[in-house]
Amino acid sequence: MKKELTLTNTQREVLQIITKRATSPQRLVKRAGILLDYDQVRSQVEVAAQRKINREMVARWLNRWEEYHETLEKTEHGYQESELSLGDYERAIKKILADAPRPGTPVTISEAQKQQILALATSAPEQEGVPLTHWTHETLAQEVVRKQIVPQISPSHLGRFLKECRITTAPKPVLGRSPH
Repeated sequence: MKKELTLTNTQREVLQIITKRATSPQRLVKRAGILLDYDQVRSQVEVAAQRKINREMVARWLNRWEEYHETLEKTEHGYQESELSLGDYERAIKKILADAPRPGTPVTISEAQKQQILALATSAPEQEGVPLTHWTHETLAQEVVRKQIVPQISPSHLGRFLKECRITTAPKPVLGRSPH
């Protein structure tokens, strides 16, 4: 069955920018390429064969694009009215091409707890009575649990959280200076 796909010139331009930029994540390059290829050949089977993927993947991204038709129209209108820059337009399209949210355990850390963790991460371990000069994910996770900010948190989860907040810790424990 033929899927209808209508790309504006701006959408084509943005999709091409994504596919040609060396720093674009490959999953976005692949998805943008699927849309651009389909826009040219209008055959899911041909696009799947050209890209060496299954037809269901082509259909999935055509359907996703169609699901966001209204959002795309609003974005196009905002761009045409100079309310949005090309960069804003690109960010909107990247959101559409991004991975869908995955099922899993819901977030259990409140905003207040996040603020406490950030405050602790940005303080010196020595101020908290920990004989280190720099936090590691492991030592910070232990301290967060010890201070009962959260009942449990893994060092890797803490690391991802800190990365989102652009906070870094030392890669290995660093012993504190002797007070003597």
